[in-house]
Amino acid sequence: MALVVASGLLAWRIDLLGVRSASPVATVASAFGVPPPYPGYAWTRDGQPATEFEITTIAGPDHCGWAAAAMMFIGWPPPTTAPSADRARQFIRDPRAVVDPRFREQFRQGVKLPADARSTGFRHGGIEVFVSPSDDTGIYLVSRFDAERWPISDPMTLCM
Repeated sequence: MALVVASGLLAWRIDLLGVRSASPVATVASAFGVPPPYPGYAWTRDGQPATEFEITTIAGPDHCGWAAAAMMFIGWPPPTTAPSADRARQFIRDPRAVVDPRFREQFRQGVKLPADARSTGFRHGGIEVFVSPSDDTGIYLVSRFDAERWPISDPMTLCM
């Protein structure tokens, strides 16, 4: 029994087969509470695989102490393909303020989507990305169970 429990916890921790991030019971919080290292999760757009030049969500760089924060890079406006940073935006989920306290202050869990929110078509399992024309300083990640607003980082926050 202990082996089964330990195996289940390990599968959850390393997100084996998407059990934490892409399963029908996945939440935004469970998927990004432990953000994935590069190359991040596989996203789709309208059912087709999305490239890392369209959207990527990864843990912050470990060598800067930012691994607890999730960083989304998305071509702007979605679904732009952005081969360079000038055609993309960065949004940061940093509830522990490992990158900067302002990202924790602007991060919101349990939000309701603004009335003008629209889907970008990007999905990872049951998690979908929304934008709102009335809120150009955040992006919304929504599952069946929860929704979060991640603040924009402008200019992009990079670690050297």
